[in-house]
Amino acid sequence: MTEAKLLVCIIEKEERLEDVLEALMEEGITGASILDARGMFEYMADEIPLFAGFRGLIQGNNPTNKMILSMVPDAATLQIAMNTIQSVYGDFSLPNTGIMFSLDIGEARGVKT
Repeated sequence: MTEAKLLVCIIEKEERLEDVLEALMEEGITGASILDARGMFEYMADEIPLFAGFRGLIQGNNPTNKMILSMVPDAATLQIAMNTIQSVYGDFSLPNTGIMFSLDIGEARGVKT
């Protein structure tokens, strides 16, 4: 069992990704994976003809989001990471911003925790 946490952060403003990653590195958080992500409604509007007419209802114009996945060693580091992201990126309670959450990691292999 480990105290490690998985930080999941999905940001809709792709142009802010580099700023977020640089700020994390300044805090000593240097390991993360970046993935492209699409929301469910975006996917349905693109892939299912029945929903194509709803394309105009989608707020924002970015078809993909960026997902940051980072395993941090403990809850204290998690708080530093989340606070850093929010201070650089902005308030996640605002619409069309993104989401951020964490998960406990029970066991990990291939990484130092």
